[in-house]
Amino acid sequence: KTQADGKTAYVDSTPRWCFTCQTNKAAVFGSSEVKKWIHDNDVVLLKADWTNQDPQITAELAKYNRSAVPFNLIYKPSAPGPVILPELLTPGIVLDALK
Repeated sequence: KTQADGKTAYVDSTPRWCFTCQTNKAAVFGSSEVKKWIHDNDVVLLKADWTNQDPQITAELAKYNRSAVPFNLIYKPSAPGPVILPELLTPGIVLDALK
C-alpha cells in the first residue's frame, strides 16, 4: 500500500535481543543526516518485531533466502522489488539506498 501511495518504506526486521540490529539502529537512526532525509522525503518506517520469531516474519525472511536478522528492506514507489540492505549498516549505505 505504501508504494501505491507513492511513498518509500523502510522495513526493519529485528528482535530486541539482536546486538547487531541495535548497533545498526544507533548508527543509522542516530545520524542527523539520515533522520533529516527520512523526514524531508516522508519515508514510512516499519518495524517487523522478530523477538518471538513470528512465523509471518520468518516466512518473509525465507522469501529472500534469509534465516536470521538483521534484515532491512527499502521499498521505493518506482521499483518493482525491494532494495535489500547488507547486515551491517552505516548512514551512508542507508542514504545511498534511499536515494
